[in-house]
Amino acid sequence: MNKFNTALVLAACTLAPLASHAADKKTEDNNANIAQAKGPVVHVTLKNRSDVSQDLMVQGKPVTLAANGEVKVNVPAGTQILGTDGTVKLTIVKEYDHATASFR
Repeated sequence: MNKFNTALVLAACTLAPLASHAADKKTEDNNANIAQAKGPVVHVTLKNRSDVSQDLMVQGKPVTLAANGEVKVNVPAGTQILGTDGTVKLTIVKEYDHATASFR
Protein backbone atom coordinates (compact mmCIF):
# COMPACT_ATOMS: atom_id res chain seq x y z
CA MET A 1 0.00 0.00 0.00
CA ASN A 2 2.85 2.36 0.82
CA LYS A 3 4.44 1.85 -2.63
CA PHE A 4 1.11 2.66 -4.27
CA ASN A 5 0.82 5.96 -2.35
CA THR A 6 4.40 6.86 -3.21
CA ALA A 7 3.80 6.18 -6.89
CA LEU A 8 0.59 8.23 -6.81
CA VAL A 9 2.36 11.18 -5.17
CA LEU A 10 5.23 10.97 -7.67
CA ALA A 11 2.79 10.87 -10.59
CA ALA A 12 0.90 13.89 -9.24
CA CYS A 13 4.13 15.84 -8.74
CA THR A 14 5.23 15.04 -12.28
CA LEU A 15 1.96 15.99 -13.97
CA ALA A 16 1.15 19.14 -11.97
CA PRO A 17 3.92 21.28 -13.53
CA LEU A 18 2.91 20.10 -17.02
CA ALA A 19 -0.70 21.12 -16.44
CA SER A 20 0.43 24.44 -15.00
CA HIS A 21 2.62 25.12 -18.04
CA ALA A 22 -0.24 24.24 -20.40
CA ALA A 23 -2.48 26.79 -18.66
CA ASP A 24 0.23 29.47 -18.98
CA LYS A 25 0.64 28.69 -22.70
CA LYS A 26 -3.09 29.09 -23.29
CA THR A 27 -3.04 32.47 -21.54
CA GLU A 28 -0.06 33.56 -23.68
CA ASP A 29 -1.92 32.55 -26.86
CA ASN A 30 -4.98 34.56 -25.83
CA ASN A 31 -2.84 37.62 -25.08
CA ALA A 32 -1.16 37.33 -28.49
CA ASN A 33 -4.56 37.39 -30.19
CA ILE A 34 -5.55 40.50 -28.28
CA ALA A 35 -2.32 42.28 -29.24
CA GLN A 36 -2.93 41.53 -32.93
CA ALA A 37 -6.45 43.01 -32.95
CA LYS A 38 -6.98 45.86 -35.36
CA GLY A 39 -8.02 49.35 -34.36
CA PRO A 40 -11.64 50.48 -34.18
CA VAL A 41 -13.60 50.69 -37.42
CA VAL A 42 -13.68 54.23 -38.78
CA HIS A 43 -16.38 55.45 -41.19
CA VAL A 44 -14.87 57.94 -43.65
CA THR A 45 -16.11 59.54 -46.86
CA LEU A 46 -13.44 59.96 -49.54
CA LYS A 47 -14.33 62.92 -51.78
CA ASN A 48 -12.77 63.86 -55.11
CA ARG A 49 -12.76 67.65 -55.54
CA SER A 50 -11.22 67.60 -59.00
CA ASP A 51 -12.67 67.32 -62.51
CA VAL A 52 -10.69 64.13 -63.17
CA SER A 53 -11.31 60.68 -61.70
CA GLN A 54 -8.74 59.38 -59.22
CA ASP A 55 -7.67 55.81 -58.52
CA LEU A 56 -6.79 54.86 -54.95
CA MET A 57 -5.98 51.66 -53.08
CA VAL A 58 -7.90 50.96 -49.85
CA GLN A 59 -6.90 47.81 -47.95
CA GLY A 60 -5.34 46.38 -51.10
CA LYS A 61 -8.47 46.94 -53.18
CA PRO A 62 -8.70 49.49 -56.00
CA VAL A 63 -11.19 52.31 -55.49
CA THR A 64 -12.00 54.83 -58.21
CA LEU A 65 -13.23 58.24 -57.17
CA ALA A 66 -15.27 59.71 -60.02
CA ALA A 67 -14.74 63.38 -60.87
CA ASN A 68 -16.40 65.39 -58.08
CA GLY A 69 -17.65 62.10 -56.62
CA GLU A 70 -17.37 60.43 -53.26
CA VAL A 71 -17.07 56.95 -51.78
CA LYS A 72 -17.83 55.88 -48.21
CA VAL A 73 -15.42 53.38 -46.63
CA ASN A 74 -15.40 51.58 -43.30
CA VAL A 75 -11.84 50.64 -42.38
CA PRO A 76 -9.84 49.97 -39.21
CA ALA A 77 -7.86 52.84 -37.72
CA GLY A 78 -4.32 52.70 -39.07
CA THR A 79 -5.39 51.88 -42.63
CA GLN A 80 -3.45 53.74 -45.29
CA ILE A 81 -5.12 55.13 -48.40
CA LEU A 82 -2.61 54.83 -51.24
CA GLY A 83 -2.31 56.42 -54.66
CA THR A 84 -1.73 54.21 -57.69
CA ASP A 85 1.98 55.00 -57.43
CA GLY A 86 2.08 53.61 -53.88
CA THR A 87 2.36 56.94 -52.09
CA VAL A 88 0.40 57.31 -48.88
CA LYS A 89 -2.38 59.83 -49.45
CA LEU A 90 -4.00 59.45 -46.04
CA THR A 91 -3.63 57.40 -42.88
CA ILE A 92 -6.96 56.80 -41.16
CA VAL A 93 -7.06 57.52 -37.42
CA LYS A 94 -9.99 56.98 -35.06
CA GLU A 95 -10.56 60.74 -34.80
CA TYR A 96 -11.63 60.73 -38.49
CA ASP A 97 -14.78 58.75 -37.69
CA HIS A 98 -17.69 60.13 -39.77
CA ALA A 99 -15.43 62.73 -41.44
CA THR A 100 -14.88 63.59 -45.10
CA ALA A 101 -11.40 63.47 -46.61
CA SER A 102 -11.07 65.51 -49.81
CA PHE A 103 -8.62 64.87 -52.63
CA ARG A 104 -7.64 67.18 -55.51
